[in-house]
Amino acid sequence: MVMGLIFDGRSARLYETWYHSPQGRAMETLVTESIPALLEPQPGERILDVGCGEGNHLSLFDPSLYSLYGVDASPFIIRRARERLGNRVDLKVGWAEDLPFEDNEFDLVLFINTLEFLDDPLAALKQAGRVAKRSVFIGVTN
Repeated sequence: MVMGLIFDGRSARLYETWYHSPQGRAMETLVTESIPALLEPQPGERILDVGCGEGNHLSLFDPSLYSLYGVDASPFIIRRARERLGNRVDLKVGWAEDLPFEDNEFDLVLFINTLEFLDDPLAALKQAGRVAKRSVFIGVTN
């Protein structure tokens, strides 16, 4: 299995430090303002965030309008996402290169600051294409 970077407590703290830096906040503002407008999600759609981390980008979507799902290779990060998001999002530990979902299960699949952490981004993109019905969105801001 391809591993890439799997966040633990130390790497999560380093990423969080960047995330709260002036550059990180500027990038997150850009992401927050642009993603919902670019994706144009429709009520009732199923949205999967691959490499969801602690759920920052899933929290951009209203769980009363969409079915929200996240997958991340790090059990540590998934636990933190569950603490943050509760039962509003279905979260799983899993690999971007081998998504634990059925073909065409989601309307939208998101990769936001994920591909750069993978050893095999092409395999992950193929998996996203397999599980997505409508669109795969790739956002790389670092």
